[in-house]
Amino acid sequence: MMCYTVIATFCLLGIATAQTSLEITSCLTKEQHLQMSCKITPAQDLKTSVCYFMSEGKLVASSNASAVLDSSFKGRTNVSFQQEMCLLDLNGFSGDKPKNFTCNIKQSARQNAATSTATVEKSKLSTCSAWCTLQHSAVVFLLVFITSPLILELL
Repeated sequence: MMCYTVIATFCLLGIATAQTSLEITSCLTKEQHLQMSCKITPAQDLKTSVCYFMSEGKLVASSNASAVLDSSFKGRTNVSFQQEMCLLDLNGFSGDKPKNFTCNIKQSARQNAATSTATVEKSKLSTCSAWCTLQHSAVVFLLVFITSPLILELL
């Protein structure tokens, strides 16, 4: 019976890691600027990738220097890559109504862009901190915690 449990666990982990998805999170800085991170899973090298953020059909920011941003966002945004994440900093974020932000990461010319959308409402955003980052990484810790006794039993 133990053998079937091990096989099922590895099959499920294999299926989960074969899929590419984006996790999008957002928070407010102390200066009340919007900070969004778009994390690609499984982790991949993003040095040759293009990341861009859209809101209501308008291009907010892009890692492509030749992209034409919407005039309302020019000079207020910054996009950068950090490990397996694409980060957006939006200065002067207005909180008058909830807005949908879409993160797109295109890794090659032949591949379709991975996309994720999040609704951002300023009154419901948490302040950016290390604890906020830890909360979004809790799934990985939970997976390690659950599978470690099983792996130790096999050794």
